[in-house]
Amino acid sequence: MGCGEFKTKVKLDYIQDFEMMFERMKVDRPREAATYYTILIIDCPKEFSDYLKIAEELTNITRRPLETGRSSLMRYGLIAEVLFTANADEDFGRESYLPVNPRVIWEDIKENLKGVVAPDTYSSMQSRLNEYSAAYSEHFKTYGIKIKREGNVTLRYSGKWILYNILNNCMDKKNTLRMQIGGERFFEEPFVRYFKMFLDLNSKVELLIDTEANIDVAKALKKAYGDNLDIRYFSEDTSGTMRNYVFGKELAVNGIKILSESDPKEPIYVGTAYVNLEDIEVLNTKFENLWGLAKKLPV
Repeated sequence: MGCGEFKTKVKLDYIQDFEMMFERMKVDRPREAATYYTILIIDCPKEFSDYLKIAEELTNITRRPLETGRSSLMRYGLIAEVLFTANADEDFGRESYLPVNPRVIWEDIKENLKGVVAPDTYSSMQSRLNEYSAAYSEHFKTYGIKIKREGNVTLRYSGKWILYNILNNCMDKKNTLRMQIGGERFFEEPFVRYFKMFLDLNSKVELLIDTEANIDVAKALKKAYGDNLDIRYFSEDTSGTMRNYVFGKELAVNGIKILSESDPKEPIYVGTAYVNLEDIEVLNTKFENLWGLAKKLPV
């Protein structure tokens, strides 16, 4: 099918799959969000006009609803906005967003779906997942940020997006994961559930938290996962709003929480993702310095 000069590979079945998933995830405007997300992972156009042409032809969705769907994806941590790039060969285009991997969405919602869709529908959705994942890997590369071993990408994202991204990388490779987090909501659902998924993949996790508020929960996690999890903490807000993630020598994200009075329950972060080995080593060293200053969990 042609849409002007842009030829899409998106099928209506694909959009319907994600619409069902997003409905179960309680995403606002699931059809509009599914339309934008599907076009992004399958075609990855560089201009919003191409998204709009495809959406109008396949689902009769116009500009404002499609923009609303995109905003919903941002709010629910299913895409991150690219603010700028440095030393990256990839052309990100003007409509530049990084989606989470569709297989992570599937892992998150598949049990929920089983009880509400027919077995043959479920099987068809599962079989199409390979197509979605192949398209995602083609457009967004190994780490989900479009670049491989050179350059960096600065993003605006939610806490849920970064956890989805890390989970995707943990599913591919076994590496030590170092996380510096705030701790205010991390030990609540759905965040703690994603964290347990990292640990269930036998990832070694070093977790640095900047509050004593959830020490009992942290101790219970440490008891449950043993040597796979090491936790240290600061007794007060020593590290402020900084949030860092280092995944082996593969990927590092250095971010800061943006304080918001309008929606404090859904904080937004601005951070830079690095894949260059030298940059990752710098962030590793910074993490180790903080780790040495932090307290061990009380027995």
